[in-house]
Amino acid sequence: MTDSEHIIVLDETNFVEVVVEGSAHRPVLVDFWADWCGPCKTLMPILEKLAIEYDGAFTLAKLDTEAHPGIAQQLGIRSLPTVKLFKDKQLVDEFMGALPESDVRKFLDTHVEALEPAEPAGDNRVEAAMALFEQGDADQAIAILKAVQAEDPTNTEALLSLGQISISTGEFETADSCLGVLSEEARNSTAGRRFAAMLNLARQESSEPVDVDALQQALQADDNNSEARFKLAMHTALSGDVQGALDQLLVLLQKDRGYNDGAAQKNMLALFDVLGDDPLAGQYRRKMFGMLN
Repeated sequence: MTDSEHIIVLDETNFVEVVVEGSAHRPVLVDFWADWCGPCKTLMPILEKLAIEYDGAFTLAKLDTEAHPGIAQQLGIRSLPTVKLFKDKQLVDEFMGALPESDVRKFLDTHVEALEPAEPAGDNRVEAAMALFEQGDADQAIAILKAVQAEDPTNTEALLSLGQISISTGEFETADSCLGVLSEEARNSTAGRRFAAMLNLARQESSEPVDVDALQQALQADDNNSEARFKLAMHTALSGDVQGALDQLLVLLQKDRGYNDGAAQKNMLALFDVLGDDPLAGQYRRKMFGMLN
């Protein structure tokens, strides 16, 4: 769960204080969920995002119905997810199912005042932007980071974060610009070298969209399909799973060392730069050299 003072985990000991007493001061949105519930996992990040954006206009309280079935039974919860809104110590509205974000906003608009999202402030803006990016809102994350950079063009944290998002969205010119503005010290740092290496890897990728399912099916049909394995490895790396990419490249190195003029070895070396001082780099470097020798 996202860490925020506006998001609270409920149990039998705090339900009355948080939901009943708390709703006397501001609305409390209670999310009844369970780990086995797929729609719950779809709705959860939407509710968490809104709780952060609205910065105290309401409290999001979450109850795991599997861990605390008594409360769910008392409130007549029969399907999941169920979301109930409490205000002035009373239940005032509810909905069931994983509504899209636009519908959740409309639901809140009926009961919650001051719904204008508060702009993340101070040193937390970059962190908030990256949280939005991880939730799939790249446009809002970029807007926040560009605002931070406008105030301080040399802000290393903002430049690296904006560069990372730009790589993932294919905006290589923006990523290049971020890299160019970094100070020499920042470029030579572990994070700076990792950023430069990821940008270099991304530039090697084909401009064509990657169909992950098709690549996986191709490998299932032919485990010796070097092209499919290499493309899947590069996509995996650029998605942030460097270890998964190294595993694929090791297999490619073992099966087809000469593929694409030694692409497996070359890109493993590039990923070692991405890892920097991470012990994982040394572990896979030894595996690579052991296989080569």
